[in-house]
Amino acid sequence: MVTRHNYRLRGRAGALSAVLCVTAAALGAAAPGAWAAGEPRTYRTAEDAKKVTGTSSSADAPKVAPGLFTDRIEPGEEKYYALDLDASSDVHITATGIPDPGTRITFRDGLKVTLQNTDGDRCDQGTTKGSGDTAFPLSAHAARLMGDPAGETCRTKGPYLVHVVREEGDNSDPSSWPLELSVMEEPGLKGAVPAPRPGAEEETDDNNTRPAVPSSAARTRKGGTGFNDARALGDGVWKDRLRPGETRYFRVPVDWGQRLYARVEVPNSARQDDTGSTFLPHGFRMNVYNPARSSLYNEDFRSYDGDGAEFDRYSNPVRYENRFLDLDTVSGTRFAGWYYVAVTVGPDMVKPFPDGTPVTLRIAVKGHARPAPSYDGDAAAAGFGVDGQDREMAEKGLTEAQADDNATLRTFGWVGVGAGTALLLVLAAWLLLARRSAKAQLPAQVPVQMPAQAPVPPAAQPWDRPQR
Repeated sequence: MVTRHNYRLRGRAGALSAVLCVTAAALGAAAPGAWAAGEPRTYRTAEDAKKVTGTSSSADAPKVAPGLFTDRIEPGEEKYYALDLDASSDVHITATGIPDPGTRITFRDGLKVTLQNTDGDRCDQGTTKGSGDTAFPLSAHAARLMGDPAGETCRTKGPYLVHVVREEGDNSDPSSWPLELSVMEEPGLKGAVPAPRPGAEEETDDNNTRPAVPSSAARTRKGGTGFNDARALGDGVWKDRLRPGETRYFRVPVDWGQRLYARVEVPNSARQDDTGSTFLPHGFRMNVYNPARSSLYNEDFRSYDGDGAEFDRYSNPVRYENRFLDLDTVSGTRFAGWYYVAVTVGPDMVKPFPDGTPVTLRIAVKGHARPAPSYDGDAAAAGFGVDGQDREMAEKGLTEAQADDNATLRTFGWVGVGAGTALLLVLAAWLLLARRSAKAQLPAQVPVQMPAQAPVPPAAQPWDRPQR
């Protein structure tokens, strides 16, 4: 399974390769012409994702398992994948379609993902649609929840099917889209599943007073292209600059019992000389996703009129029992882990900001962290939890790959210190043994007898001289 834990293990296992790759990547990033001026970056799929080709018939569906997979999907095409499930774990499946930045995506374009058993009974279904005539990654989510009273037909161990459909409308983008499929397995609980808390549905974004907006000095953090290279953020104020039509991803560790506050701001623009309208109906967009890549909100683009604009969200407290509530904004906050914030600027934002749109993100995680539920397995290793290293990554603004590289360098450092210490000890022991061996090989020494010397007469004195 591809998780935070697995990424770290792979980083340590391929230590030398990782260092070489980082160096090459740094050189490549600095190379002139790596990105054309104003060209938005495209979504970067996971490097270790397995390639798979879904089929139009469920009878020939290729198998997938917990992890990441890549495929391609045409307009109107259907894809089937086979999945074996146990009778205790929850499973979370997200399909992300990746249209090219700059293409026209309408509200009729989208993805639908369905999890079903081999009898054709539907376990869950999720859809996502385009917005703002602007291309951005589209993620649809479906899940099998063992404690769901309405999901009795999907609790048994055995084969299941993942069905992905690319929906289209008139004048849809005719090109094939890269497709990334994420499958995450969440361990079951020990004991009974808790019932939803009374009043939890009233804790939604719309019914809550916003916390104090973070007001510290803004620091630069360049967002990633997607879920796989999202830049970690902690509490504070962060700034970035997006190219027209570009989407940037950030991620924030949110623990059990905590809430995420995220606010995006676009500044006012310089006044234009012409007298035309500065109103742009599709200015920018922000959405929030949970650790399983399921969106908490169904967001549209926000307009921009040149005077500056802002938009914010305040999530429900993260609780295991939220998963059984009807509202997506509540059920989405059903586990701790990395929550993602994606920001998109429309292509028309090149008019007020020809050098890229400056955006400010204000992030705050509210509430005290609470103990994790009693899982029958390592939920944090599966991607559902927060630890000290996650918080360190957020403080330093690292991507997953950078965190692996840091761990690799630390490993090299400790190995180097250990090897150096061992080498000094070996050299010292070798010198000591060499000295002892040389001493043992010397011949026995015989005392040297000095010959007897005649007595030396005393020097003549003045009074010893003959008298005249």
